[in-house]
Amino acid sequence: MADFQALLTGFHPLQSDEDASPEALMLARSRSSLAWGRLQGLVAHLDPGVASLFAASTIRAQLIEALRQAGHADAASHFELWFCELKSASAPTPHVFAPARAIVDAILAELSLAHWEPVALTARQLREAVRTEHAIAGPPAPLSPGEVIELAGELAASAGVDDDTDWPLAAADRLHAHAAASPVFAPAEPERRLLDLPAGPVAFEQPRARVPLWAIDLAAGKALARCTAGMVPLPCPGAVRAEALAPWLWPRERGILVADALARCSERLAQLVASARTSSRAMTRVLADLRSTSRAPALYTLLAGFGPLRPNQIERALKLSKNGARELVKTLNSAGLASAERHRNQVLIRAASPDGNPAPGNLARPDSPALSADSLAEFDSAMADIDRLLARSGNVEDQNETDEPSR
Repeated sequence: MADFQALLTGFHPLQSDEDASPEALMLARSRSSLAWGRLQGLVAHLDPGVASLFAASTIRAQLIEALRQAGHADAASHFELWFCELKSASAPTPHVFAPARAIVDAILAELSLAHWEPVALTARQLREAVRTEHAIAGPPAPLSPGEVIELAGELAASAGVDDDTDWPLAAADRLHAHAAASPVFAPAEPERRLLDLPAGPVAFEQPRARVPLWAIDLAAGKALARCTAGMVPLPCPGAVRAEALAPWLWPRERGILVADALARCSERLAQLVASARTSSRAMTRVLADLRSTSRAPALYTLLAGFGPLRPNQIERALKLSKNGARELVKTLNSAGLASAERHRNQVLIRAASPDGNPAPGNLARPDSPALSADSLAEFDSAMADIDRLLARSGNVEDQNETDEPSR
C-alpha cells in the first residue's frame, strides 16, 4: 500500500525517526548503476534506424513528462490528439507553470541542439511539424520555459563537475542537492489562505506552485555524461524526483530516492530501446526493396517512434510537397506499416505493424499515469478487507438492535 499512500495522501514511505540502513542504500545504488550501465551499453551500439526510432520515442516521453509536471494533465493523457492540434490544453491558471505549446516549443528548441545527432535531427523535424503562425496565449510567467531550461543547464553543468569521482550516480546526487538549494526548482511550501466563516476563521491550504523539474530532466543526461567518457547525453524524463528534494529526509533516505529515480528512468529508456528495435526490424524487412533515397523509412520512424501526425505536419517535418507526402503515406500503407484514421473530420496517419496492428513502439508508452499491477492488486485486496470489516460491523449493529428489546 506504500504506492497508494504516497499517491493519495502525500505520505512519504521513507520518512521515519531514523535513517535508512547502509545496506539498503548500497542495494539501491547497485540497482541504479546496473540499469544506467545497461542503458548506456544499449545506446552505444544502436543501428542508425533503431537510434532514430529510440530518439523519437525518448523525445515523446520527455514532452509528456514535462506537460504532466507543468499541470497540463489533459494534454499529457491525450498527447497524440493534442500534438496534432485536435484537442486543446487546459485553460491557463495560476497553478499551471506555462502554456503547453510554449513548453513543447522550448524543449524541442533545446533538443534540436543536442550533441547526439538522432535526437537533434528528430527534434528539428518535430519542431517544424508543430510550427504555427498564431501567438501562444497565456498569462505572463515570471520565468519563461526557455529561461528555466537555461537555468537548469547551468545547474547541471555545475553538478557534473567533480575531480574526486567519475561515478554517474554521484552526479545525480549533486544534481538533486543543487536543485534542493535552488529557489526555482526546490518544492515550495504550500500557501495558506484564511477565510472568515460564521463559526470562526478557517485556514485552507492552497495547491503548491508547479516546480519545473522537467527542465533538469532535460539536462540531466549532460551532467551524467560528463562523468565518464563515451556516455551518450540523453534526455532523462523522471531522473529528478521531487520527493528527494524534501528538507526533512535523512541523508541515506535521500540517496535511496535519487538512486531509485535514476534506475526507473534508465529502465524506462531501455524499454524504449527494445520497442525501437522491434519496429526497426519490421520496417527493414518490409521496406528492403525500396531505393536508398526513399524517405519512407524517415516517415515511419516519426510515426512509430513519436506518434501519429496529420498530413500537413508530415509535409513540414520532412520538407515534402503535398504530393510527395501522399506518395510516402501510400507506400507505407501498401506495405502495411501505416494506416489512416479520421478524427473531427481530420486525417491522422498512424504507424502499424505489417500484420495490421499498431506498431510495437506505440504499445509500450506510458501516456497516462498508471499504477503498477502489484499496486492495483494490493489496493483491491485492501478494499476487500475494508468491505468485509464494514459488513461485519453492520452485522454486529443489527444484532445489537435485535437484542435490545429483550434486555
